Amino acid sequence: MPQLIDEVKDKKISSSLEENVNYLNNLLGIGTTWDIILKPFKFGQINMASYVTNGFFLTMNEVLILDSFHARVEEFEKNHAGQTYTLEQMVDYLNANISFVQVQIIDQMSDAVRFILSGPLVTFIDGYDKVFYIDTRIYPMRSISEPLTERVIRGNHDAFTETMLMNTTLIRRRLRDPRLRVELLQVGARSQTDVSLMYLKDVTDEALVQDMRERLKNLKSESMMMGEQQVIDLIGRVKWNPYPIARYTERPDVASAALLEGQVVIVVDTTPQVIIAPTTFFQHIQHPQEYHSYPLVGTYLRWVIAISIFISIFMPSIFLLVNQHPNMIPRWAAFFQANRHDPLPLWGELLIAEVALDIVRLAVINSPVSLASSVGIIAALLFGQFSTQIHLLQPEVLVYMGLVMIAEYATPSFELSSANQLSRIWMMLWTAGLGWLGAIIGVGTWFIRLLTTRAFGKPYLWPLFPFRWKDGMRDVLFRWPSFQLGGVPEIFKRRRGRL
Repeated sequence: MPQLIDEVKDKKISSSLEENVNYLNNLLGIGTTWDIILKPFKFGQINMASYVTNGFFLTMNEVLILDSFHARVEEFEKNHAGQTYTLEQMVDYLNANISFVQVQIIDQMSDAVRFILSGPLVTFIDGYDKVFYIDTRIYPMRSISEPLTERVIRGNHDAFTETMLMNTTLIRRRLRDPRLRVELLQVGARSQTDVSLMYLKDVTDEALVQDMRERLKNLKSESMMMGEQQVIDLIGRVKWNPYPIARYTERPDVASAALLEGQVVIVVDTTPQVIIAPTTFFQHIQHPQEYHSYPLVGTYLRWVIAISIFISIFMPSIFLLVNQHPNMIPRWAAFFQANRHDPLPLWGELLIAEVALDIVRLAVINSPVSLASSVGIIAALLFGQFSTQIHLLQPEVLVYMGLVMIAEYATPSFELSSANQLSRIWMMLWTAGLGWLGAIIGVGTWFIRLLTTRAFGKPYLWPLFPFRWKDGMRDVLFRWPSFQLGGVPEIFKRRRGRL
């Protein structure tokens, strides 16, 4: 577990209640910070002080818990009048008699502070160098809604929320396997963000689980404010390669299917997407709609997605090559040829259109909902009719770049489509400068980049490289009937001799 800030990590819990309270009041800003509540009280000869963060509980629930807590402590003290007892004995009694789920002991001040800031009721007792807490948390959360991405016509319409407990429950609801493991870790020295590592014990390779566990435990960062992407950046040591080595999904059914295929799922609190890792290039082109359609229809959809990805990567370079060698164009492909000679070179117009479409997309995203339609209309006029009239862009450029944008949006993975966009620009610039040779260099370097990419040690282009047909490329090209699905892919299978 990442250490808390330096002021806390070396502090020991004192047996003096006053010393503990003074330390915590100064550290937490009690009296200045209004949302952390200190409640001192005395039961017979026992002096106690409880800390709880406002907003993480329902007031009536907290009143009922404190009332039951008060009664049980009084009972325990009467039953042990004149006797000596340990804190563990009191906790055992409270666990058996208090009208709530669980009471646990904490023996580290860093853990006590972490729990205070994350919601549970933490109680210090005079004369003991340990504390106990009752998990009374009820997180602020929005209701379950339809996914914003990976939407389907038929199938599940529930999506993850920003609450980790809700997200793990949505997966557990679909996968009621006793061998499903959910390990809790905290990452971020200051944020202490809760992260759950999920896997199927008898399916997932133990070496993969151990590797992910160690990466998360050794993660060094002040905070996890950017959620799932920051986690992957750090544990995957992501540098300048744009291609995603993990998949993000809002759908519980997709996460459950990944667990059955031997991958691990990482759930980050405060994030409405979960991480599936490791993943290959071809897993990013699968869409849930394929599995909510009949096999032949699902196969057709898969090929349409593959064609869309091809168009989004190679269309501008092909358009440039065709216009660099107009004599090679057959009559039936004359629509590929630009018919006008504008001041700007064709590759410059393509680049302007590329940037302009991104500007429009960002403008629509950042505009208030009431203004988004107006922004879209203005953009259509500027980059449509008027841009062709002033000879900034040719109509053919607008048509083909519009097709490229639609194909890019048809890619199921937003992360993959963004990486493909950068690859498209890379190939387009090479083609503009060196023609056929530049196109070959652009495609070659792109392919080498994919070939040398590894997702947490797994080859990114599997099952194309290394090639595997059965339970490999066959399942990439075809959406097989459910009774013929291959099960756990070879690349994720547990190795012999490992538990």
